Amino acid sequence: MDTFGEMSLLALSLTLFLGQTPSPTATPQEAPPVEPAAQQEQAPTLEELERTARELEVKQLRAQVELLQAELEAQQSQQQEDQERLQTMEQREALVSARAQALEQLRQQRLESLNSGYQWMITTDQLLEEGDFSVGPAITSARQDLSDALANAAQSGQGDAARFIGRAIDRIGFAEEAVENRDTITARQHLQNAGYELRLAWRLSLQRSGATLVNQ
Repeated sequence: MDTFGEMSLLALSLTLFLGQTPSPTATPQEAPPVEPAAQQEQAPTLEELERTARELEVKQLRAQVELLQAELEAQQSQQQEDQERLQTMEQREALVSARAQALEQLRQQRLESLNSGYQWMITTDQLLEEGDFSVGPAITSARQDLSDALANAAQSGQGDAARFIGRAIDRIGFAEEAVENRDTITARQHLQNAGYELRLAWRLSLQRSGATLVNQ
C-alpha cells in the first residue's frame, strides 16, 4: 500500500473512532439565478401614471373648492352681519327722528297753548282795569289753555317749564278768589305774577330739547 492509501485508511479510522460518519465529497451546486431589479419591481404603466396624476389633480381641485366655499360662507356671514347692523342703525335713526318730530310738534302746541292762555290773562286784566268783574269765562279759558300746556310739558320731559306753568295756574286761582272778593288790585297783582311765570315757561319752550318723550 502506498503512502496515499495509508493516509486514507488513517483518516477513515479516526473518523470511525470519533463516531462520525464519513460524508461524501460535496459537489459544487449552481446558485439560484438572481432576477433583475426591473423584473422584481415592475415599473408603473402610463395608464397608472395618468390615473395617479388625475387623482392628485382632483384632490387639489377639491381642496380649492372647499377653500373658496369657506371664504364665500365667511363673506356671506359678514355681509349678513353688516346688513343687520345697518338695519339696526336705520331703525335707531328712524326712531330718533320720529321722537324729534314728536317733541317738536309738542313744543309748537305748547307755545300755542301758552300764547292763548296769556292772551286770556290779558283780557282778564283789561276787564278788571275797566271795573268789569265778569271775567269768569276768560279765567276759565286761560286755566284750560295753561293746563294743556302743563300736560304737554310733562309729556315732553320739560320739568322746568312744567313747574313755571303750574305756578302760573296757581296764580290765576288766587286772582279768581280776589275777583270773587271784588279785590281788583290783588287780582291784577296775581295776574301779573302769573304772567311772569308764563314768560319763563315761554323762554324754556322756545328751546328745542333732545329729551325723550315720557312713557315712550
